[in-house]
Amino acid sequence: MGDRGNKIRNTLFKSDFRRQTVLVTLPSLLLDFVFILVNFYLGFFTASMWYMTMCIYYVILTLMRMNVLARSAKALFSRDKVKAYTKLYRSTHHLLLFLTIMLAGAIFFLLRNNIWKRYPGIIIYFVGAYTIYKVTASVINLFRAGRANSITTVLLRKIGSADALVSLLVLESAIIGRSGRTQGYEMQDLATKSGTIVCIILFLISVFGIFKPKSKIKEQIDNN
Repeated sequence: MGDRGNKIRNTLFKSDFRRQTVLVTLPSLLLDFVFILVNFYLGFFTASMWYMTMCIYYVILTLMRMNVLARSAKALFSRDKVKAYTKLYRSTHHLLLFLTIMLAGAIFFLLRNNIWKRYPGIIIYFVGAYTIYKVTASVINLFRAGRANSITTVLLRKIGSADALVSLLVLESAIIGRSGRTQGYEMQDLATKSGTIVCIILFLISVFGIFKPKSKIKEQIDNN
């Protein structure tokens, strides 16, 4: 058991960047749980389908993070590491594609029905702080990921990117609702464009991951 635990630690923390990625991911899960509760509160007590959808979105995203960490450790002891990591890589991108479709549906529903809610200012401050943290972490990981281009760090980075992009939309919707200018064309146009851009980015990330050649995935597996 000791050797098994040492092997997991040595692999997950093989490089400084990988160590930082994993260590940042673990406390980030706690913040994700708080954000899930905030979205649930907003969705349930204000009857907002948008925030209930965001609650479900972040539940799945958080489970994806936990799944990547757990299955990466399990794959170390698989008889066929390439197969195990490839399945993890493909399944993670399939889930990202599913979340992107769900996000697009939620955005369409929100804009089509023009359903905006006004929320307490403190909620916006929390969402703003969460968004700044997530965007900052995502940008740092994006520029430093080349130092540890392993399957684990790549998947965690992509999940983090999805987290950051969608948190921007959540913050935007809260600000628009708070402003009271929900009927204005400018606000509708802004929400439509930003939602479309985010969905396109996430769609491309998902599709490229799903159809990435197995030989390229194997190169990353060799870096684990």
